[in-house]
Amino acid sequence: PGKIAGRLYFQYTAIDVASRWRHLEIFSEQTNHHAVAFLGIIIERFEHPIQAIKTDNHATFTNRYNGSYKREDLSPRQMHALDQFCAEHHIVHYLIDPGKPAQNGTVERSHREDQEKFYEQNKFRSIRDLLNKIRVWNTYYNNLEHCGLSGKTPNEFLADYKLIKPPNVLAHYQLDLTKSGAAYIKHTMLKRIIYLC
Repeated sequence: PGKIAGRLYFQYTAIDVASRWRHLEIFSEQTNHHAVAFLGIIIERFEHPIQAIKTDNHATFTNRYNGSYKREDLSPRQMHALDQFCAEHHIVHYLIDPGKPAQNGTVERSHREDQEKFYEQNKFRSIRDLLNKIRVWNTYYNNLEHCGLSGKTPNEFLADYKLIKPPNVLAHYQLDLTKSGAAYIKHTMLKRIIYLC
């Protein structure tokens, strides 16, 4: 969202690719703490167990590619806060390949849609105004029919998905922080992936 009343804010986005369900949160910083807090919110809100996440390689999500954290054998000196949180919750943390932003194209499209249909169409008087409008926008999006879902909304798709109760579904969730600080969740019938950024 950028600056509001002289202060910079960041959007974190989680997108379930199979259902197109997503959740948006606004934070005042891009930190490890906020990435962990966001994943905690997603765990509470998403109706299915999260077994894995996938993120980009931003320092908010990983220290695997950050030189200041590496040893001579290229392993991180200490576990990243998000990796610790994932381990405590039995969630596998995958990363997109370095320099391969196309691997989280769903997040990029989501950010573009947010920019064009939400941020460019609204003015925000305060952070409270932004938070109220982003909640309405998120609800609208999750109740919007999608061609890729045979005309169903993300919420309808998830309701139907709950009825079939597929066995042994792996949930893979991706956290990805981009310039706007969004997160992206992806899940499929055989493999659930949630992308966060």
